[in-house]
Amino acid sequence: MNENLEPQPQPARRSLFGSKPEGPVTRKQVIGLDGLEQKIGYFATAIGVVTSLLILPAFLKFKTTYLTQTAKPSASHLCHTGYHLVATLCVKQIAQTHSYWTFLLVGTAVMSLFLGLAAWRRNRPALIVVGILFGVLSGTAGLLFLVMSAWLMIRAFRLQRFGDASFKGSNAVARERGRNRAPREKRGSAATVDAKPTPAASKRYTPKKKPRR
Repeated sequence: MNENLEPQPQPARRSLFGSKPEGPVTRKQVIGLDGLEQKIGYFATAIGVVTSLLILPAFLKFKTTYLTQTAKPSASHLCHTGYHLVATLCVKQIAQTHSYWTFLLVGTAVMSLFLGLAAWRRNRPALIVVGILFGVLSGTAGLLFLVMSAWLMIRAFRLQRFGDASFKGSNAVARERGRNRAPREKRGSAATVDAKPTPAASKRYTPKKKPRR
């Protein structure tokens, strides 16, 4: 039996929240994406593509469409400017020109393309930036992309500081570091080295002074 065989490297531990890298974390791992993060990037890309497909029918009409907004009238049955009373509701028609749908279609398609490229190249900074832009430009519908970008930034911070991007793993490392940290000395518990020595009491008797009248 050969005892000089070198130990084989152990594979990275895998879980539902990604794999824990073995050894020191490199810059490539921090700015890159693991398998779970890449799948989330592809999922965000799919949502962008589906959004583009939903916009496509309105774009193919090549004409102005109208969006109806409703609001409750006041106590005196009056509506705000731009609204007109129809039955018991205030109604307003908003014109959406063909250029409006063109902007939405091109914007979502281009952002979806950039999301897919960033996920395919495993580029964390690019995926974060595109996700933030997509989320800001999409308004309330883009909240998912903002959450994804924040999640990627938090995982990068954990990976760089604790060596583990998962919540459970980074907390375990933080607790282990806290136990290994030397306890701080309390103030006044020990005399300092540079403290000045207390002067000895004088052996010479000094009579007390009489108080002045």
